This record gives sequence, C-alpha cells and structure tokens, in this order.
Amino acid sequence: MYKNITTNLMVASVDKSVAFYQAILGLEVVASVPANDQSLQFAILAKEAVTLMLQEKSNLSEEYPVLATEKIQPSITLYITIENFEEFYTNTKKAYPIYTEPHATFYGAKEFAITDPDGYVLTFTEYKEG
Repeated sequence: MYKNITTNLMVASVDKSVAFYQAILGLEVVASVPANDQSLQFAILAKEAVTLMLQEKSNLSEEYPVLATEKIQPSITLYITIENFEEFYTNTKKAYPIYTEPHATFYGAKEFAITDPDGYVLTFTEYKEG
C-alpha cells in the first residue's frame, strides 16, 4: 500500500537550502516552483533512493496554517546511512562545522552530525558487519 515517505523541510531560503543539499548530498533538483521574485518557494531534490522536499516558510505556513511559526524550530533530524565513513567525515569537516564529533554507538554504528542552514541536524552513520 505505501511506497515511500518523503520529508518536506520548512526552510528560510529554498535556494540556499538547495545549494547546501546539492553540495553535501549530491542531490539534484527534479522539480521546483518559483516565487514571484524568481527565487524558489518549493523544490524536490533526489538522488538514487533519496528524496527531499524543501518549502519556503511562509509558503508552507500558508498551505498548512498549523505550521505557522515566527521562527523555524527544527523538530526532526535526518539520519543518513553512508559508505566510506572516514573519507566522508574528513571531506565534510573541511566544508562544514561538525555538530557532533564521530563516535561509536551502542547499536554498532559510527556517527557524526552537522546542521543545515536552518538548524536541522544531519546525522551521518555507517554500520560495520560483524
């Protein structure tokens, strides 16, 4: 019955967030809606099995008034499974401040985290067999 769930993040600037997610995850814009000033008010980004939607704060609040807020208050995190953890961490820390340094978890993964332009936490993880 269900095929997938796609996260739609409320963001201050879709253009800025698109640039961030293109740089960090290599996502590509597959659909977008421009605002009157030609900046984006909505975008869908994707790569392989990953899809993410970004929607400008006032536009999303207009669509769903219950989400209206003075300031964006992230209340979710993105948990992203990666390969080549050490290489990815080394490259990431050159470009972005690290929010949570690499550490081993009780469930057998290595993780570290950064934040996006609106404060959403992106946790990158790698599981090792055995």
